[in-house]
Amino acid sequence: MGLLDGFEKLINEHGSSTILRERISLINDKYATLEKKVSEIQTENERLKLDNSNFTIKCRGLEEHLSNNSALTNKYGAYWDKDGNSYCPKCKTPTSSTSWTTYMKRQIRGLKCPCSEKPFILMKDGEPIHAQDAMKEMVNA
Repeated sequence: MGLLDGFEKLINEHGSSTILRERISLINDKYATLEKKVSEIQTENERLKLDNSNFTIKCRGLEEHLSNNSALTNKYGAYWDKDGNSYCPKCKTPTSSTSWTTYMKRQIRGLKCPCSEKPFILMKDGEPIHAQDAMKEMVNA
């Protein structure tokens, strides 16, 4: 039995080293995959940091713009500055764009801003007023 035990031991040791090599190879492959993912995530992180920095700068500019326009008045359902320029009632960004819309089966020109899909209907004494007419009134006020 001693001879067979020696063969069995040799087979087990050889088999174990083969299995060990295969496992080490698998671990190396997984490690390489993880290194690649880490590299991709680091690249994406840098891009996101840059985007965040750009958005922060843009946000500060918009905040400054809004603080400079703190003298806005609300009339006709929109905001207006002292020069009669219109501002979106939702986001308070300057807008002079108008678009046709329907109000109680009537076509009316509303104030259009990119922040909203539909134009804002301006109202005067409970009745809709065309955006151009409101703009003229605010310039003359």
